[in-house]
Amino acid sequence: MEQLLAHIFGDFVLQSDYLALNKSKRSWPCLVHVLIYTSVFLFLTISWKALLVIGVTHFLLDRFHTPLKRLIWWRNHLNPTLSYAPFKTNCDTTGYFDAYPLIHTEPIMDKRGGLHTQRLAFITMWLYIIHDNFLHLLINFLALKYLV
Repeated sequence: MEQLLAHIFGDFVLQSDYLALNKSKRSWPCLVHVLIYTSVFLFLTISWKALLVIGVTHFLLDRFHTPLKRLIWWRNHLNPTLSYAPFKTNCDTTGYFDAYPLIHTEPIMDKRGGLHTQRLAFITMWLYIIHDNFLHLLINFLALKYLV
């Protein structure tokens, strides 16, 4: 419970709008955010190893979104045709087929004949946020459990 509260406090309460909007565009705002975020975990541990893992992984996940989007996209290939909508044209916003910002009412067919229906952009964005936060929480949990 304390880890969840630290994550929420550091990632949402203490993060300014400027940091939230710029942390994926430039390293300096991301670093400032990560230092604030990681300092909250000093209430839970003084282990430099755990704090280093929490800080470095948080920086990588917040600064570079493409690996997580690609992971979501690859995972979405687990379907009967083992294929999914093209990443570059339809899934590069969140990893899900959202064709953002265009709205398509017709499903698209992938290379193997699978039909994929677009979700509303706000739904795919929330799914991405859930994946991102789950990954942060999992890494934090593992670091606090095994590196203290």
